[in-house]
Amino acid sequence: MRLAKIATAIAPLALGGMIAAAALPAQAQQTRLVMAGSSSGGTAYLYFAALSQLLNKYVPGMEATARSGGAVENVALLERGSVDVAVAGPGDASQVLGAEGLAKTKIRTLFAMFNIPFHIVVPKDSPAKSLADLKGKRLAIGIKAGGEANLFLRMIAEWGYKESDFRIDYIGKGEMTNAYKDGVLDGMTFLCPLPCPVITDVATHPRGARLLPIPEADVAKVRAKYQWYTPYVVEKAVYANALKDQAVDTPTLTEWIYVATRADYPEETVYQIAKVIGDKHAELVAAFKAGQSSTAENTARFPGFPLHPGTQRYLKEKGLLK
Repeated sequence: MRLAKIATAIAPLALGGMIAAAALPAQAQQTRLVMAGSSSGGTAYLYFAALSQLLNKYVPGMEATARSGGAVENVALLERGSVDVAVAGPGDASQVLGAEGLAKTKIRTLFAMFNIPFHIVVPKDSPAKSLADLKGKRLAIGIKAGGEANLFLRMIAEWGYKESDFRIDYIGKGEMTNAYKDGVLDGMTFLCPLPCPVITDVATHPRGARLLPIPEADVAKVRAKYQWYTPYVVEKAVYANALKDQAVDTPTLTEWIYVATRADYPEETVYQIAKVIGDKHAELVAAFKAGQSSTAENTARFPGFPLHPGTQRYLKEKGLLK
């Protein structure tokens, strides 16, 4: 008798619980999101670490985390659906997928993440005033088949040079920095967020450092074929402390890197992520300063991959797309 009464009392509560659960809005249901960044401690990894905190705070039911990754690896992971959100750029996608594959890719831009200016560095007493003056000289341009080396080779091809016009060393930033200090190199080229620690390092060496410009007309030649590179000026103030009297406004080009996703990732989820990045931009920058260029305006102006419909929806609400 007593068990029957307890069962009778529990039944309405259980039914009420089921009704309440059924009434939960879709966006409050649990969404687990693992975002693939760069190597642990790298710029993109730290960006996602900061962003995950904001997504967990502002998107109901979101459980976002960051994991390590790599620019080339992430393209393949996105393309086959192994990750939902990752850092990626059209330059790396072009390297992995080829021109035809890039035209058909499922990768979509969720938001602009940051841009990476290209540096051409020579000793402070070098007579070189432009890249043309480095013909026949020994340059380090990054690891073979890496993004930085590929960019250098793309650029010189558009400017009418051949790889054989330079004595090229395919080595990474750490090795090239040491070779530069040893006097082995006449110059080095690389992509690096500002301010780049390589510059602040070699500037204190007796050889010193100076940046060579890339005129806007030369940037335009590269952009005619590779639209994801854009003109940029490294302002004097960025390296004023490191380069001292060698610091000047230096025109160059920059490559944009993106918070990327797939075309089939849910529009509502992408919209919510884009809204957090755009509307809570100040909080993102407070947590990670390098996120300062990750704005809705830059996303609309430099889309990179085709924009995801969820991002398009957000940018239209902001009046940045028609």
